Amino acid sequence: MSSPSTAPPRTLRSLEGLRAIAVIFVFLSHALVLGAFTDQDAFSVLNTLTGEGRIGFLAVSFFFVLSGFVLTWSAKPGQTAVGFWRRRLMRIGPCHLLIAVIALSQFAAAGETIRWGPAVANLFLVQNWWPEQDLIMYQFNGATWTLAVELLCYAFFPLLLRLVNRLGTRALWYGVGGLGLTAILLPAVSYPLLSGFPPSEFYPAGSWPQLWALYFFPPVRSIDFIIGMFLARIVATGQWPKIRIMPAVLVNLGVFLLLFHLPIPFGIAALYPLPTAMLIGALATRDLSGKGTPLSGRFMVWLGELSFSFYIIHLTVMFAVHAAFAGDLVGYAHAYTRTPFGTATAIAFIVGLYALCVALAWVVSNTVERPAMRRWSRPASERAPRRPEPAPQPQP
Repeated sequence: MSSPSTAPPRTLRSLEGLRAIAVIFVFLSHALVLGAFTDQDAFSVLNTLTGEGRIGFLAVSFFFVLSGFVLTWSAKPGQTAVGFWRRRLMRIGPCHLLIAVIALSQFAAAGETIRWGPAVANLFLVQNWWPEQDLIMYQFNGATWTLAVELLCYAFFPLLLRLVNRLGTRALWYGVGGLGLTAILLPAVSYPLLSGFPPSEFYPAGSWPQLWALYFFPPVRSIDFIIGMFLARIVATGQWPKIRIMPAVLVNLGVFLLLFHLPIPFGIAALYPLPTAMLIGALATRDLSGKGTPLSGRFMVWLGELSFSFYIIHLTVMFAVHAAFAGDLVGYAHAYTRTPFGTATAIAFIVGLYALCVALAWVVSNTVERPAMRRWSRPASERAPRRPEPAPQPQP
C-alpha cells in the first residue's frame, strides 16, 4: 500500500481538538432522549440548540470525513493491507468487546430478555446491512453502528488509497464535488422510492427504510470517508485554497441553520460532508503553517485523543446512570427511562454525565485501547526487541 509522495506527515493537533467538540455534539444529541427536564421550555431550548438532534448528524459526518482524511494522511510507505487491517481491528475491537460484555451483563441483571439476533449482528458489526429496525435500534450498544460503516471503509481503503494517490489535482477536486453532489441528491431519490412505508418511531418524518438508506447503510455513509481521502491528498499536495477557519465555521453554521427550513431527509447527512471537509482542510493547513488554534491546546488535544473511548462507552454510561436514578434497570435495558429533574438539576446532571464519561473514557483508553494497540497491532516478530549484533572479534 503506497502513501502520499510528500514529506512525513506532521501531527495535526487542531483536528484532534475538533474531535472533542464533535463528540460533545453527539453526547448532547443523545442527552435529548433522557427526558431529564421537568420544564418543557428548558428542554425546548436544548432541543433547539441541538437542532432537534441534527447536531449529532453533523458530528457523525465530521468523524467519517476525518477518518478518511487521517488514514490517508498518515499512511506509511510499505504499509501492507494486512498490516493496516490488523491495526484498525485492534483499534476498535477490544473496546467494542469490553462494552458488549458490560452491557449484556447489565441486560441480564435487569432481567431483560436479550434479543440474540440483533446482539450477534451488533457483536460482529454487521447490523447496518439489513433494513431491519431491531438490528440497529434495539441492541446493547447503539453507538457501534458507526463501526459497521468503518469496517467497510477499512476493507476498501488499501485499494482505494492506491487509486487516490495516482489522481491529479483536478481529478481529486472532481471526486470531492461529485461525491458531495451525490450525497445531496440521495434524499431526493429516496422520496419516490422509500417514502411509502409507515413512519418509524425513531423517524416520524419519514419511513424507516428511508432513514436506514440515508443514514445507516454502509455504502452510502462511506461517501463521507472517501471525501476525506480526497481531501487529504489535496492538502498534502499543497492544492488546498487559502480558506480561513472562521469562514469555514460560518459555512457549517449556515448549513446547520438552513436545515431547519428543509425537508427532514436533507438534515440527516446530505449537506454535511462538504462543509465539514472545508473546516477540516482549513484547520489542517493552519496547523501545517505552524500557527496554533484554540483547538490545538494540550487540554483539547487530550480530550480529542479520548474521543473514541468516549464515543464507544457514552450511551451505556448515560442510560445506566439515568436508570439508576430512576431505580429502573429494565428502563436502562430499553434505554428510554425518563426521570425529569428541575432545570438547574437537569443541567448539572447532564454536565456530570459528560464529566463521568470523560473520566471513564480515560480509564478505558489507558487500560484497554492503548495497551491493546501496543500489544497486538503488530505481529510478534515486529514487537520482539532485536538483540544487538555481537561485536566482531579481532582476527589473530
